[in-house]
Amino acid sequence: MTMANIGIVFYSRTGTGRTVAHRLASITGWPCHEIRDTSPRFGLMGDLRCVLDSLLKRSAPIHYGGPPLGEFDHVVLIAPVWMRALAAPMRTFLQGQRRSIRAYSVICVMSGHGGYRAVDDMVEISGAKPRSILLLKEADVLAEECDAPLCRFREQTLAADGPGGWNDPQLPCID
Repeated sequence: MTMANIGIVFYSRTGTGRTVAHRLASITGWPCHEIRDTSPRFGLMGDLRCVLDSLLKRSAPIHYGGPPLGEFDHVVLIAPVWMRALAAPMRTFLQGQRRSIRAYSVICVMSGHGGYRAVDDMVEISGAKPRSILLLKEADVLAEECDAPLCRFREQTLAADGPGGWNDPQLPCID
């Protein structure tokens, strides 16, 4: 099996997604890069912007200082779920980068439900299905109970770089 060049790109408003990204990076050794809001989402006004951006599917001004995604064979996208939809900053990022992504996997961080809807948003924007999906509850991340699922996710992601390659029609999902 060849070793693919895999990178992690994440957005995190509250720090939960950042925790997942850094934990995955420490488990895998894959480089980690952050998408940031150009205007912070603090307090009640920040919450309101999140709600409106989700309901209206608005784009959000962002900053990404990482390498071009075309440099990776595979990208792991880590995104929060807002109101059962993909967080606006990740939506904006995908809209601008969709042509650069060769293959990708998804980790969605959510307080309750909506992870699959967020993945559907990503598929619609990118025009391609992710290689693997992991849905994590915020409470499990905060309780530091996400290492086992992250290790399984790592194994499935690496297995996709096998005989079927990144275009294999199998779509694994980790619970």
